[in-house]
Amino acid sequence: MIVFPQDSMRSDLERLWRTCFGDSTEYIRYFFENRYVPENCLVYVDETVRRPVAMLHLLPVSISEDGGLVPSQYIYAACTRPDYRRQGIMRELIETAQKLGQVRKLKYSVTVPAEPRLFRYYGRYGFEKCYKNRVVYLDRSDLAFLSRGAMKVPDSVRETMMKLSEVYAFRRDMLVDRDGFAIWDSNALRYAVSSHEHAGGHIITLSYGGDFGYAFCSLEEGTVFITELIVKEHFAPTLLSRILKSYPRAGKFVFRLPVYDAFFEKFGEIVDFAVICRNDGKNPVSLTTLDGIRTPYFGLALD
Repeated sequence: MIVFPQDSMRSDLERLWRTCFGDSTEYIRYFFENRYVPENCLVYVDETVRRPVAMLHLLPVSISEDGGLVPSQYIYAACTRPDYRRQGIMRELIETAQKLGQVRKLKYSVTVPAEPRLFRYYGRYGFEKCYKNRVVYLDRSDLAFLSRGAMKVPDSVRETMMKLSEVYAFRRDMLVDRDGFAIWDSNALRYAVSSHEHAGGHIITLSYGGDFGYAFCSLEEGTVFITELIVKEHFAPTLLSRILKSYPRAGKFVFRLPVYDAFFEKFGEIVDFAVICRNDGKNPVSLTTLDGIRTPYFGLALD
């Protein structure tokens, strides 16, 4: 039986998440305290034991299309308890999510497969490859080379941090005119920032001379992972210089970038990231045929 979860189910849902994904109790609790909405969660309950054995969350997102924004949903943390797998439960949840999206007038469903084999799995339910990232691996010396063109900031002028409202406006302005790009509302951005910092990450923001840029960074065993970097091309060296200064002992840097990013176009490899489907069952041709620098970007996906 598929239902919206009741308050009494929360501990079971947290336990299900921990069993399936192995995340820390602190991380899981942070999500349920700050992002979880029962009306945006579908749960499969085994009626014989009256407990949830599978779930998925539906996070609101807008997709830019034809000069406007299309309300859509992001399927997140879809999981089934190991002893209930291969029984068609997740198929029922996904199909119910698509029907619910239609009822709510949400045009698209998007999800990030946790591993390559799942791209084919989601293909069974109408999802098609759409979103790609450019993944770039750089040594510290490489990053220092790329930051050579950093602006010389006068000693009397301080580089300033961007406010959250400025990050939101800048990100929207950079992406909204590009078909297929994911536009998160201010609440979603606030959670992305707070959860990243709560997990030990660092948001580097930079505003100077009318230019802006930011990067979501986290340090793991001497390697800095930059999971989102949005910046105008001419200001990129200045932001990269700030990243270097922020991590003086890091030896390696891994960037996950929009394919359109011209500054890095000669570096890294382009990899599949997320899939999309229309909730009405029609083919989302206008988005899945975009390629090259027009390839849609789905950042801040809480993957």
